[in-house]
Amino acid sequence: MRVSLVKCPVWGTREPPLALAQLSGDLKAAGIEVKSFDLNNALYKNRDMSFVNLWAWEQVSFWYQKERVFEYFDSIKKQLESYVDQILEKDPKVVGFSLESSSFYSTVYVTDLIRKKNKDVKIFYGGQFFYDKKNIERSFNETIVDFIILGEGDITVCELVRTVYNSSNPDLCDGICYKKDGHTVFTKPRQMLKNLDNLPFLDFTDMSLNDYDDNEHLPLMTSRGCVWACKFCSTHSFWDGYRQMSAERIHQEISYHKIDYPQAGHIDFQDLEFNADVNRLRDFCNLLIKYPPFGSKQYWLANAIVNPLMTKEILALVKESGCKKLIFGIESGSQRVLDSMSKKYKVQDAKRIIKDAYDVGLKVTTNFMFGFPGETEEDFNETLSFIKEVGKYIERVYPSRTYFAMEEFSYVFDHPEEFNIKTPFNHHLYWQTKDGSNTYPVRLKRCQKFEEVCKDNGVNVDCGVKTAVLMDEYFNLGFYYDHEGMYDKAGEYFKKYLELDGENEIVKKRCEEILKNRI
Repeated sequence: MRVSLVKCPVWGTREPPLALAQLSGDLKAAGIEVKSFDLNNALYKNRDMSFVNLWAWEQVSFWYQKERVFEYFDSIKKQLESYVDQILEKDPKVVGFSLESSSFYSTVYVTDLIRKKNKDVKIFYGGQFFYDKKNIERSFNETIVDFIILGEGDITVCELVRTVYNSSNPDLCDGICYKKDGHTVFTKPRQMLKNLDNLPFLDFTDMSLNDYDDNEHLPLMTSRGCVWACKFCSTHSFWDGYRQMSAERIHQEISYHKIDYPQAGHIDFQDLEFNADVNRLRDFCNLLIKYPPFGSKQYWLANAIVNPLMTKEILALVKESGCKKLIFGIESGSQRVLDSMSKKYKVQDAKRIIKDAYDVGLKVTTNFMFGFPGETEEDFNETLSFIKEVGKYIERVYPSRTYFAMEEFSYVFDHPEEFNIKTPFNHHLYWQTKDGSNTYPVRLKRCQKFEEVCKDNGVNVDCGVKTAVLMDEYFNLGFYYDHEGMYDKAGEYFKKYLELDGENEIVKKRCEEILKNRI
């Protein structure tokens, strides 16, 4: 039994995609031959320089637009066809794709190329994207996909492959849906795993760390879900509660990967919150101190929540175990906004933990959002006051360059009326409140002000490739004002965009057409 797993753009390029690594580990543990192909990274490494910024995280909106994605892929079709040949090289009977919202259209395009090469191969999709049934129907309507895996795929993917190879009744495979006689058939829901310690180790065989930007980084995921249910986040919609591996299991996996990747002393934990359970954190740190798999060059970083149980003593232990940096999702300095977001911490806790972390020698990175529905100028000024007070203890801040993007399946997205939101032509980016007090330009202005205050107070601001940032701002402002009927303003920003990105023929052509029609 042979399977090919594929990851399409857009995704990060620092490290291999964990979804493919986990599914590959699951399949191999079940005795199934698998080849993983990170098409996202292959295209990134071999991209035409006129598209150099498409993988900048500020440019994610590009990948949500079918016309733009298809135009770009048409321009590199021969290159894509050669990659499809590699995906089908060992004549797999099944090809699977891991999807997010940002990779939907690129996946559809590649699926169609595979169909043209091999009409008999069975294709499945999976990922958090399919929490919403509308996206299931979108997939069946946009292309010929045979199966969609719903929920966690660890067990389902193995059963589905056996079902295909044995020509068994797909109704007997839990956790999938498929088309039959024009109707979508849903099989029995798959129960989520109760014990993550039983998961096979990640498999990076076909995705060498050396092929990625951070080739000394070993990415790991040791939990699923989140202990909170922040209203701007969709995680709680997909994961059934919060589950985590034991400290011992984490240490075993690190030790296992050291054999194949002795150079990878940098462990990058990609959990949403590595410190949700302080007792587990303490046990893990003690294991690393007593038995360091990578010796003296070992270090790690992780995302963290503002957990009031993170005492200075715990932070010192974290530092002793080799942690270099913790990344906190602060989001706002206003308690009223945090409460509205359902962030379960107090502003004073955040200030204390940031200072304590600094005192013990840990680097701290923080994330912020701007323009959460209901945020006032007074609330925003409290965020500015926050950074003025504790900025000296923060190594770097990441201001959200989408200012506050409406994440699909989040509570805010599903309940716009509760937040007085008017749903516009692009709910994701251009949403606005009915009273006009919160618009895309308003959110952008706050973000820019925040960056200015950070720099005035000596705080490093990471907003990606500056050219890409400006391009994104100009392009999006152009489309916003065009939709609002403010054509002079739209033209002004499109012209600025062209001055920065005149070599991208696809986008250049589109901007010029709009300018011709509007100005």
